Amino acid sequence: MKVIRHMFAAAVLAASAALAASAQTTPARPAPSTTAPAQGGGATIAEGRFAVVDTDAFTDQKQGIRRLVAAFQTVEREFKPRRDELQQMQTRYEALAKQIQDTQKVADQKALASLADQAETLKSDIEQKQTAGQKALDKRVKELTEPIYQDIGNALQAFARGRGISVVFDISKMQGVVMLVNPAGVDITDAFIADYNQRNPASTASTATPGNQ
Repeated sequence: MKVIRHMFAAAVLAASAALAASAQTTPARPAPSTTAPAQGGGATIAEGRFAVVDTDAFTDQKQGIRRLVAAFQTVEREFKPRRDELQQMQTRYEALAKQIQDTQKVADQKALASLADQAETLKSDIEQKQTAGQKALDKRVKELTEPIYQDIGNALQAFARGRGISVVFDISKMQGVVMLVNPAGVDITDAFIADYNQRNPASTASTATPGNQ
């Protein structure tokens, strides 16, 4: 699942889902390139290597970062009662609307007006609960995932440095801009996820502060 998207839309709260992780793992990297002289002086500039990572894959429920996935699953469980309540209210609203439509030519006008008032009140209640629910959802997602995302960022930098990589591009943010001809040669997504999961068990995802890499 992705970092959470608007999940109260259309009266249904759902957990976010992300793109599946890349099927290729990163092969062992050669040693960093030698340095080259800089123009206009004796200093040298390292010819650093680059790699790509797909951060959307981090929230894949089967192959993503387990600590992050567990945090989103915690949010989903906590907000299930609100989701169920909204679904029930939406069902009642749709039933009222259908009743009004089916009987508008034969029913008593006062009875129809009463049904219309009920439907309007229910619609207003749904909208208020959606707004309040989305606000509470956003807050809870931030509480649980922000520390994990910060830790993932630090871990990714350390992972890249340890392999002589100077620049990492997030291809999930560059759709249509970057085309990978040989992803197996530069894509570190799977290797990083595996490394992070090994260092960070998911069992304490929703309660513990991520540890240092």
